Amino acid sequence: MDQATALVALSEKDLEITRATKRLDGLPEKQAILDVRHKLRDIEALSAKADVYVAQIEAAVRRAEDETATISAKIVAEQQKVDSGEISNHKELQSLSREIDSLSRQKDKKENEVLTLMEKLEAGKAQADKISATLVKGKAKEAQLISQFQKVGGDLQREIDHMQKQRVSLAAVLDDTLLARYDELRAAKHGLGVGILRESMCSACRINLPLEKVYALGGGGPIAICPSCGRLLVIRSGDST
Repeated sequence: MDQATALVALSEKDLEITRATKRLDGLPEKQAILDVRHKLRDIEALSAKADVYVAQIEAAVRRAEDETATISAKIVAEQQKVDSGEISNHKELQSLSREIDSLSRQKDKKENEVLTLMEKLEAGKAQADKISATLVKGKAKEAQLISQFQKVGGDLQREIDHMQKQRVSLAAVLDDTLLARYDELRAAKHGLGVGILRESMCSACRINLPLEKVYALGGGGPIAICPSCGRLLVIRSGDST
């Protein structure tokens, strides 16, 4: 197969691949998958925030419990001093008694703080569990939609894969410079980088070229540039006369 023939075949194959890919992308099952995944990203972000909140409350509970334990230890130590009978000074005993009362109030306050934090922790965990359950359901829905999409779009995807392999074979016929130019033009020209000169018209831009340009193109090689649209232009024997 010569390069001009391969170039036309490659262009036609790319158009077939584009059309098939659009059909695949347009399947309602694929859009449903994308919609579910968008929602899953939102749920995952919410789940991460819930986990951070729970971790922060758990840390606050531990700090409050540690502080409560420290205060309790101080109360025991101070009470042991009072109970030991070693302190006979009345003022010192009064000072210890006031200190114990103060520590007891601090302990009550911390215990109430722990209770409040535990309530927040319980509510936070319940919310995190609820979000997690929603995430599990969402992933199950995603898996179901993927299975449906594979059934509906499987044949189409296999067709695209087969055409991609054919494309590789056709592209291998072209030299590197021509292939690079074709790919560049295809990207710049809405997926169509090649035209065929049919009588005086470029099949890509559908413009009738002046007769002198048609003769000039016919006197050149089999691959030229369309003077109208700038695409690669294949001139087949007899087409430019």
